[in-house]
Amino acid sequence: MSFSLSGSGVHAIAGGTGWLEIHVTTLPLLPGIGRANPANYFELGLLRVGDGTGFWPAQPVDAEHQIIGCPIGTTELGYALFNGTVINVTEVAGSNPFSGPAGSTGATGATGAAGATGATGPAGSTGATGATGATGAAGAAGATGATGATGAAGATGATGATGPGVPTGGTIHQLLEKLSSTNYDTGWVSPGSVGVSLTSSQAQLSADVAMTTANTFYDGPSLSLAAGTWLLHSVIQVGGGIGTDDFTCKLWDGTTVYASSQTSGAVGFELGLAMTALVTLTGTTTLKVSATCTNPSKTMRKACLNNGAGNNASTLTAVKIA
Repeated sequence: MSFSLSGSGVHAIAGGTGWLEIHVTTLPLLPGIGRANPANYFELGLLRVGDGTGFWPAQPVDAEHQIIGCPIGTTELGYALFNGTVINVTEVAGSNPFSGPAGSTGATGATGAAGATGATGPAGSTGATGATGATGAAGAAGATGATGATGAAGATGATGATGPGVPTGGTIHQLLEKLSSTNYDTGWVSPGSVGVSLTSSQAQLSADVAMTTANTFYDGPSLSLAAGTWLLHSVIQVGGGIGTDDFTCKLWDGTTVYASSQTSGAVGFELGLAMTALVTLTGTTTLKVSATCTNPSKTMRKACLNNGAGNNASTLTAVKIA
């Protein structure tokens, strides 16, 4: 079983899991990198496995791909992921690969002396007849008999009606296209005339969103999308206020995060954050873009300051591809 984690919390682990495969799917914008090979990272996050009564010591997430052993009885995983880090966790059944070998078997004790055989008792009366036993297996198949004489050939049947086939006409390099839902309704078309249509939708901010509280996510543009596979692209512009800021935005449905982006900027900077995600929905779902900053008094922009109010600076676009 695999699942994605971000932020902090506790996630249930299936019984019998021997180890966890950890894969970092989203790194912070500027992670600390060590000199190991493969590279080791700093401040990505910490993981702790537990058995419901407590947790074993924390283990750092320090590589893009690593393995964490699970002691016998592990039922939950505590996690704290920093600076936008997102990981994918796969549970693997079996024995903990980091456990030691089994202990040796102790020596068998000596067998005690057999007691003396007692005198034979008198014969008992004859018991009742037992139930009939199961039917024995079937015998081997007999030899195959001789082949009989070939029968006389039957009369030739009547010729069937001619099928619809391919319509007449057409020119070189043309394609056969279904013209309607009626059976056999087809015709010849040139390759450039075959129509393809895609369902698309876009949301834009109708007004600036003031981000007055630090480290609090504020909602931007959102779309209600039907079931299917969607290609989503979002651009968010933030600015205003004073001081250096760390900005983070995420594309999500209020629970599951499908994409995230992070950047930093100094006084007076207008910053843009872009995200792209491929999302498969099983039913109608509202997806939205939310943003936060480390200093208050910042603004999520409706329009680019340099290009006037007619330009939409913060948008969410969706194209249905399946």
